Amino acid sequence: MKKIMILALCFFLTGCFEITERIKHNSDESGDYSLIVDFSKSWFRTKSAIWLEEVDGVSIPSEEDIKNKLADFRTQASKIEGVSSVTTKYDFKTYIFTFKFKYSNLKALNAVLNSMNNEDPITHFSKSKENSFQRFASYPIPKNLVNNEDKKEDLNDAHITTIYTFDKEVSQLTNPNSKLSKSKQTVFLKQNIYNVLKNNTLMNNTIYFNP
Repeated sequence: MKKIMILALCFFLTGCFEITERIKHNSDESGDYSLIVDFSKSWFRTKSAIWLEEVDGVSIPSEEDIKNKLADFRTQASKIEGVSSVTTKYDFKTYIFTFKFKYSNLKALNAVLNSMNNEDPITHFSKSKENSFQRFASYPIPKNLVNNEDKKEDLNDAHITTIYTFDKEVSQLTNPNSKLSKSKQTVFLKQNIYNVLKNNTLMNNTIYFNP
């Protein structure tokens, strides 16, 4: 499956947008995943670009194209073994888009995330023998955007946030920018997209648990 068009919009519109990845992960490797792409703070710019059908010489998908691609994603993701309850939502007034699904194991989770992008499959999440949960971040955002000075301010205002919740207490985090909730069961990490484009490993994390 080709790159999801909602993510493609991020590449060309930039502006003020937020990407939030949320996971509720269980000890048996099952869980719930959601990805929210929020253009609400720059909805007029986004709407105008879609109406114009082009930004900087690049074709922008229509609302109908986006709906069709989301439907295609639901169909393809639902066919992946270990994946269920795949839903997509879109709001063309606020330009907020949501992807949700349940996974029975990390292999299924990785398969869905790889289906969002047409590059070679990679491991996004893994579980080590040392009682840990590992995130290897790879967001399909063209790195050449970081070399465009006209987009630097927009990219600094855009953010990626990850929120991972577990059914047991976290004992240690390897990413110094991540934060742990008072319950010690939820890990937060937020970075601006400009920095992530320069160094994708800023979103990497290994989360260790108490026995």
